[in-house]
Amino acid sequence: MAMSAEEKAAWLAARCGKLTASRMCDAMDFTKDGRPSAKRIKLLHELLAERLTGFSVPHVVTEAMEHGLEYEDEAVDVFVERFPKYDVRLSRLYEHPTIPNFGATPDREIDHDGLLEVKCPTSTTYLEWVLAGKIPEKHKPQMCAQLLCSGKKWVGFIAYDPRIRDEGRRLFMRKYEPTTEELRRVEDYAVRFLAELDNAFDQFVTAA
Repeated sequence: MAMSAEEKAAWLAARCGKLTASRMCDAMDFTKDGRPSAKRIKLLHELLAERLTGFSVPHVVTEAMEHGLEYEDEAVDVFVERFPKYDVRLSRLYEHPTIPNFGATPDREIDHDGLLEVKCPTSTTYLEWVLAGKIPEKHKPQMCAQLLCSGKKWVGFIAYDPRIRDEGRRLFMRKYEPTTEELRRVEDYAVRFLAELDNAFDQFVTAA
């Protein structure tokens, strides 16, 4: 569902300077020798800039991202048509109950204890996921962060590609219920990243 300009501004303001689930994978990204990756360093600098300025750092919206935004609602509609027994509704920003500046905005909520994560990737990526038959590892940190912040128990991962000619094969679904160890690992990385962000803030203020 497309947001109005006012809704988008409020959404960005609520997330400004915070580590959110959609960036969790970057926050956990290190090189083979244990050094922070370029993605992780960039994320830290972006969030530091947001904290210091109060403005969200703008990001380039690629064609693939535009496609995903355009077809998210359609993907959910297809899911609901196929599984009408589920109560699917819009979600909201969840703040982690004990970790400051850690939040998540799931795509949808399903029934009383589930979430729905919707991806509309390129056709080649969609085919890779279907042939592999499992949730891509790179998206699991995001879903773990969503569960940690929302208190929900599981995530329904759905991928949708409207370009597939056979309508019955346009939707790929898997249920994700992470282990306690998986959740703890993501939470530990979030705490570590946010501590580094706080330290970088203090260093900047002291240097200035």
